[in-house]
Amino acid sequence: MSQIRPIVTYETLARAIKNRMEVSEDVADDISFRVLNYFGFDDEIIDNVLDQDDRRMFYFLQDVQILTTHWEEAILPTGRTWRVFYWGLNVEKIMKYAAPPQEEETIELGIYDSLPQTVWSRSAA
Repeated sequence: MSQIRPIVTYETLARAIKNRMEVSEDVADDISFRVLNYFGFDDEIIDNVLDQDDRRMFYFLQDVQILTTHWEEAILPTGRTWRVFYWGLNVEKIMKYAAPPQEEETIELGIYDSLPQTVWSRSAA
């Protein structure tokens, strides 16, 4: 049975970028818009469609684990090897980074509860 993958929306990607890269909401929105303009409804694109500035941004997003890369090799009729590079959305990490941070539950102790048991025993002087 195939597993249904979540869809990366503009809002989800922007929140993941904001949380992971610690940038302002406007910057995260701009990056999310630029990235999703390339991907559309796909999870993967070919590297050739990127311009130089966006490729630089994609490498940075790869460093923060929001995007992934892979390549395929093909043998040309001349015998040379041709590599085709692809970019992919790291959907699992994007969903993880977009989730609200979990607050650790703290248990408050009373002042006497925090003292060690040895404080309560009397010693002969």
